[in-house]
Amino acid sequence: MRLQQHVGDEPIRLRERNAVTRRGGPDVVCASDEAHQQCEKLFQRMKQTALPAFGVEDDLLSMPHSVLVKIQFGGLLGLQRLQGDSTDESAAIKNIHGLVGQASGNTASRRHPCQAFVEDMTSYKLKRRR
Repeated sequence: MRLQQHVGDEPIRLRERNAVTRRGGPDVVCASDEAHQQCEKLFQRMKQTALPAFGVEDDLLSMPHSVLVKIQFGGLLGLQRLQGDSTDESAAIKNIHGLVGQASGNTASRRHPCQAFVEDMTSYKLKRRR
């Protein structure tokens, strides 16, 4: 899963990361292939669950990029909320790899289906560009 460096005003902290430069600005990616695969599987599950709530199809040509960002960040914040770690949208996610690892485990997946945090994804507010 591609991760930007901030949620709200707080930085996202990753243990397994590499800094990269993209056209839209700095970004981070997983340094571990296994961690990347876990993130990608979770993101795909979140996307399949959330796209109907946004009223868009899984088509990169017609889907606004903002929808993907809301799914990504809102989904992680919703997952963190369901884990009982935080309910504040501006709270930093201290260990994304650990959070995703918990969600990828069989018991956590059953306990926290993506449907449980669709509202977190749809209500996530994007930062305004300066």
